[in-house]
Amino acid sequence: MFLTAFDDSSFQAAHDRDCARVYRLILAGGAHSRGEIGRHLRLRSTTTSSVVADLVDRGLLLETVGQAARRGRPAATLLANVRRLGASVIHVASRSLSGALVDLWGNIVAERSITIDPDADTDAIADVMVAIAGQLLEAMPPGMSHAGTAVSLSGLIDLPRGQWLLASRWPRMRGLDVAAVIAPIAGPVEICRNLDAELRARAVREPESFAGSTLLLHWGWGIGMSYAVEGRPFAPAGSFGEIGHWRVSSLGGQRCGCGNTGCLETGAALWSLLPALRAHWPDLAEDEARLARQLAGRDLVNLPEIDAAARLLAHALANACRIFFPTRIAVSGPFTANPGLWARFEALLRAEGMMDGVAMPEIFSVRASERHEIQGAAAPLLARATEALLRQRG
Repeated sequence: MFLTAFDDSSFQAAHDRDCARVYRLILAGGAHSRGEIGRHLRLRSTTTSSVVADLVDRGLLLETVGQAARRGRPAATLLANVRRLGASVIHVASRSLSGALVDLWGNIVAERSITIDPDADTDAIADVMVAIAGQLLEAMPPGMSHAGTAVSLSGLIDLPRGQWLLASRWPRMRGLDVAAVIAPIAGPVEICRNLDAELRARAVREPESFAGSTLLLHWGWGIGMSYAVEGRPFAPAGSFGEIGHWRVSSLGGQRCGCGNTGCLETGAALWSLLPALRAHWPDLAEDEARLARQLAGRDLVNLPEIDAAARLLAHALANACRIFFPTRIAVSGPFTANPGLWARFEALLRAEGMMDGVAMPEIFSVRASERHEIQGAAAPLLARATEALLRQRG
């Protein structure tokens, strides 16, 4: 997966612009020799040689020399050094904070994970973040420069201030200043919402499927939403997408972890439904990936609690569509793994309808992807670090 997207036109100096064009071409696999570069980009041989030499000096390209097929100089093969830069990503995985060190192609170089007690407070979670950030730095291979740490979070986040305000997994955590905790150890720090990161990566990987506007809804332990236009997630000045905390009058005084009552999550999120589900199937897990496999073959449609949850969520999602008017709706989470429940939910959503003259969005389910989240979270850091290297003068 090609993570490092940058705009060639942002480079004012002609040489820097040529370096960016050549590097992107090779990184994408479009050329492997000076001759191919010249033909693709219509550069003179002297310009190509100068640019390649500069990129090799900066460690962005690797040049290997093989045996000559005929008399003369051996042919040189040019490869992108995808491990020239790496970014750390810290993210939530069930009851754990996990970390991954990724290279320029989104390959995972190293992983770390620490389980956190459900009663952990803000300081305890901060300590875990610091530990993982340090472990990922220690795992960097020789020759790799660190682009920074991306922290991909669920729950309520104040992006401008870099604070993790609350998370249903750890109700005692409040107002964790993520940037202040991580920056001294493994900065710079990029904080993002996990669904935004996942949607960004999906759009890069499948541009045709995610053209236009896409609304990504996650129905799992919590309920969250992301919205993107042409693969670019909507990034407001403050928090966004907390559809799970829309208040629903029919849910009455049911208490939510956010401090309010009657939130959608109190009637439709996994954390509120799991006790009823375990009354039928005591072996059900909390981990969403494992739970998806467990729920796939169960009779969920005939459970009153699940039917009520599907109705509530379909109604809320239909209202969200009347705000954003997406081209398509993608739904992820363990409940979508059950064919009967997915068919029921899709029918409920279609029955909600849109408005006269407005087409119903395309609706499909996707498997929640930790790999997409990691790649999407790392992408901005890697792009900025690559641009800095391309502007660097030796």
